[in-house]
Amino acid sequence: MPRILVTGATGFIGLRLVERLLDRGADVACLVRATSDVSQLERLGVERRLGSLADEASLAAALDGADAVYHLAGQITGARLEDFTRVNAEGVERLCRVAAAQATPPTVLLVSSLAATGPSLPGQPHNEATPPAPVSFYGRSKLAGEHAARRYADRLPLSILRPPVVFGPGDRNGLMLFKAVRRVPIHAVPQMKGLPLSLIYVDDLVDAMIAVVERGERVTPDADPNDPTGLYFAADPAESSYADMGRMAGTAMGQKVWVLRRRKYPFLPVAIAGDLIGKLRGKAPLFGMDKLREASASGWVCDPAKIKATLDWAPGKPLAERYAETYAWYREAGWF
Repeated sequence: MPRILVTGATGFIGLRLVERLLDRGADVACLVRATSDVSQLERLGVERRLGSLADEASLAAALDGADAVYHLAGQITGARLEDFTRVNAEGVERLCRVAAAQATPPTVLLVSSLAATGPSLPGQPHNEATPPAPVSFYGRSKLAGEHAARRYADRLPLSILRPPVVFGPGDRNGLMLFKAVRRVPIHAVPQMKGLPLSLIYVDDLVDAMIAVVERGERVTPDADPNDPTGLYFAADPAESSYADMGRMAGTAMGQKVWVLRRRKYPFLPVAIAGDLIGKLRGKAPLFGMDKLREASASGWVCDPAKIKATLDWAPGKPLAERYAETYAWYREAGWF
């Protein structure tokens, strides 16, 4: 029975991963902070190891005996680059350093993000060989985390997975979209072309993560940081868009949704105001200039050809069906 450590297990992706690993008979432990809501992990009866990415002693205790580590923990909001790098780069550095020092180092899967690669050009989806050029604080911090992890590839079996937008059961960000288009069936898109992007359903992402850990390539030690060996994109092969997300959410609810395409300029004062309010309140803005840079990019599309060809991975169902399943889960869970 493999012994597995999961970080970020209280998030919606991490929780689905833990459920799947338990179903497969794995011996799972989860690194959790003292402030984490562990109610769902308690429901599953999974072992919880108290610790932090800032505390190497707690990391060593959590990693003891692990055969594999799924590293999902990360910082997704912040007002400055430093807010992200403390967790997404420095935290990764500590985790990998401690893991590499184990008597038998575990296989580590670093779950990064398409944001680390940066925007895609029209008709040119990113692949694993695309030179990264992130545009946001989040993307820059995730790329820095990848570089930090790569420094230990000579002592640590390491793979990196960059998912795009993830949706599915348990996703509260996705819930906001469903509620918005149900309340007012108009979906505002901050681009005339609809913002092309890739999507992945959470359970399909979980399958991809497990496939990479069990059968995937490992990062080549001392290789160029842009070496694609050990790096994967996982996404639905059908290019989608932010406009399509609103339409599919509406269709899942049996509701017609009209897409309102706007140039980015009407969103500029909203982003500026968001940053100002965030500074006054001492909190990260929900929508500021950093988010506007992502929303006004040329696209966020990646090509999953490598993981499909080498690991025989593919999404289980079309995106529209997955949106319907997500809405059904929201209703059953009482979120609507």
